[in-house]
Amino acid sequence: MTDMWLGYAEKAGRREVLMALRKIAPGSAVVFAQSAQDLRERLHDEEPGAVGAIVGHSSDGVSDMNLAAALVHDGFASEVVLVARGASGSLRSRASRAGISRVVDAAVAPAFELVAAGAGDRSQESEDGGELAHATRKDDVSQERPAALVEKVPAVEPAGSVQVSDAASPQGSGTVSDPAVVVARGSDAAPILTVSSGRGGVGKTALVALMASVAAHWGMDVAVVDLDLSCGDLHVCFGVNKGPDIVRIAPEGVPTPESMGRASVRCAEHVYLWGPCERPEMAELVMPHVATLLSYLSSRYDLVLVDTSTTFTDGVAQAVQSCDRLLVVHDERPGAVASAARISALAVRLGVARTRIVRVINLGDPRIKANAFEGRAEVGLETARMHRVVDGGIEAEDLLVSGKVGELVATGTDVVACVSALLAQTLAELGKLPENEEARKASDPRAGKRRRTLFGRRKEAV
Repeated sequence: MTDMWLGYAEKAGRREVLMALRKIAPGSAVVFAQSAQDLRERLHDEEPGAVGAIVGHSSDGVSDMNLAAALVHDGFASEVVLVARGASGSLRSRASRAGISRVVDAAVAPAFELVAAGAGDRSQESEDGGELAHATRKDDVSQERPAALVEKVPAVEPAGSVQVSDAASPQGSGTVSDPAVVVARGSDAAPILTVSSGRGGVGKTALVALMASVAAHWGMDVAVVDLDLSCGDLHVCFGVNKGPDIVRIAPEGVPTPESMGRASVRCAEHVYLWGPCERPEMAELVMPHVATLLSYLSSRYDLVLVDTSTTFTDGVAQAVQSCDRLLVVHDERPGAVASAARISALAVRLGVARTRIVRVINLGDPRIKANAFEGRAEVGLETARMHRVVDGGIEAEDLLVSGKVGELVATGTDVVACVSALLAQTLAELGKLPENEEARKASDPRAGKRRRTLFGRRKEAV
């Protein structure tokens, strides 16, 4: 069964399509077309049998049954699935005669009823879909595809546009279009951890590199995505001359498993990197496909880490909405908490549950046990678990900028202990902690909080 799907349904029916797809093809991704004609045109552009087609409820004048039958008649989809509300015996019989692969009854709760339609006599399909099969002309189809936001199933109902505005501006700063790409991930998918911040210089990229190296040290296969598409430099921490051009994930405009797999570079043992863009002006071509890429990586690796840009682009919004945990990073400078609060509030408006947000105080002074930042509650951060990562000092910075993050992890200094505790405890919450003794020890809530003794000193890079 394919893990790439093209689909069409009215906005209120997209959730039904997502739930059906999660049942029949967990871990797959679906791209929603703007119209029935757009769906048929996109399938026509695909290699025959490379993607599946799924059709949900529509109220724009095109019968969902007719559309599904027409897709069967076209013959480009590997299989055609119809999602119907209260599928009757008559509808199932018609679907069987039209050659529709499967009917999913969206009215059955809590689980969807899967009804195999079976192979039928396609010669009878023209009664339901013949006219539609010849109604689409290439010049009738809009070639413009809107920017996409991601929704993790079943967290957010894709109905209406999502308002994205700055927390300090009651009027808002714009509207992000309705989702066109949605990821359906299975329960066995690898966790996606997205790292974000409201300001630069907080050590976000270094934190991602350290977590990737720590996880690899535990034996996990790690996919790292640099979504600072224009100016990302995550590859520097691993000693890689330049990051792979992430535009390669969709050389023909639509990602395929093969193209996404080849668009990476091995930057360390067990660590593979995607991004940024070789040419910054190509970033807009990548953003609509971030959801599909993350879904693909989540199905093939043990852990997916996403480094984001300070600018909240559509690509970053997809990574935030599709992640299992959002790590909001800030330092201890004045105004740091306010910037983190703006990002967390925006994430909440995009449908991210507050329980999925993790607050990370980075570059903390190792000489201070606690500070005023830890007691403050802000919008979106009220229930967030909090972690503090100490500043590794000049030694850690030198190792990172020289591409020796692996050597830094091997030192086992306080900054490494803090990052290990952050990663292990986050994975433990998700039930994805690897079977590794070091990981198990780091998952102890007391990990990373070493005590000073009166006659002893901790060895640390400060």
